[in-house]
Amino acid sequence: MPPTDSNSDKPSILKSTREAKGLTLEIVHEATKIPMDALRAIEEGYSVRLLSPFYYRGFIKIYAEFLGLDVGEMYKHYGLNQAPAPSSASSAVSTPPVKSLRREARPNVFLEQTQESLASIFKPQTFLLIFKIIGILVLLFLLFKVPGCIASHMHKGTVPLKSRGQSPSARVNHESSVQAPSADNKVEVAVRASKDIWLRVKTDDQVVFQSTLSKGSMESWTAENHIELSGRDIELLDMEVNGKQIGFLGGGDRRIKKVLITQEGLTVKK
Repeated sequence: MPPTDSNSDKPSILKSTREAKGLTLEIVHEATKIPMDALRAIEEGYSVRLLSPFYYRGFIKIYAEFLGLDVGEMYKHYGLNQAPAPSSASSAVSTPPVKSLRREARPNVFLEQTQESLASIFKPQTFLLIFKIIGILVLLFLLFKVPGCIASHMHKGTVPLKSRGQSPSARVNHESSVQAPSADNKVEVAVRASKDIWLRVKTDDQVVFQSTLSKGSMESWTAENHIELSGRDIELLDMEVNGKQIGFLGGGDRRIKKVLITQEGLTVKK
């Protein structure tokens, strides 16, 4: 993954702390499952174009906690915003004391008239009349609606199936697409495995990866025309295509064998 924005002039607290503890990047990678290229980018102070801000922020948090450093300070060090914790002083609203004023009780003529009007309206006879009107409206609705639904259903049942000898299941579309147009006329994909997944990757018809992608690992590839992913359980890959977060492609019993990525987006084949 090529670096983009560089902040290498800043001293790396994470790197100096790791070296002070006598740890190597390989040990940190095995313990945190953070990809090696992401670890190097974080320590040297530059971001990665295909590494979304969500993963960049999360990796810094995991790395800082592993080394026993303050996460908030690391966010400030790398120029990341941190939502301020609600303070008790701001949540407590001081209410000025209100002086109770004693007034002489006066009869509320308007309230009495309103109560008398409501009492005259909500009588048992009034409720009975309302229920009768509602019942008549429901009956009229059923008389006009039900026959129309029955006729429509019978009409649908008589329509022949124009399938040229094919059953309805044979006409199910086995492909689905996701629009993710490229902004720089290149094809880019970044994946992160939610479990151990065997994966084969072709960029412009050249095999560039064929192995098991371990759980928590992240990889990315770039091509001129297209990228093809195939393998087992690839529906459990968290994907980012052409800079757009796609997420997981499958769920439940859905199984995906191949994914084709172009400058226009992504096409899934079961």
